[in-house]
Amino acid sequence: MDFKVIYTEPALKDLEDVVSWSWTNHEATTERFANSLLNHIDLLKTAPYLGVQIDRSGEIRRLTHWPMHIYYRVNDSSHTVEILHFWHAKRNPPRF
Repeated sequence: MDFKVIYTEPALKDLEDVVSWSWTNHEATTERFANSLLNHIDLLKTAPYLGVQIDRSGEIRRLTHWPMHIYYRVNDSSHTVEILHFWHAKRNPPRF
């Protein structure tokens, strides 16, 4: 059974900011980048543990789609992957 990917409000805001910045600065490649980013996230439906653990509890994971880090957590009981944040790799990581 595939996992369902859900996005938190902060993640949706992050994604909006990323796409807006990309459109302003790299209009010609924004659509391709956004589609490839979302396709990468779709991999989590069948491989939710694809990303690396970033905390001691193993609750938060990170998937890299250069230059972005996608922070998420897996809920086995509800079969969901919750996208928490999209974060530029050059920034200090968010605090959870």
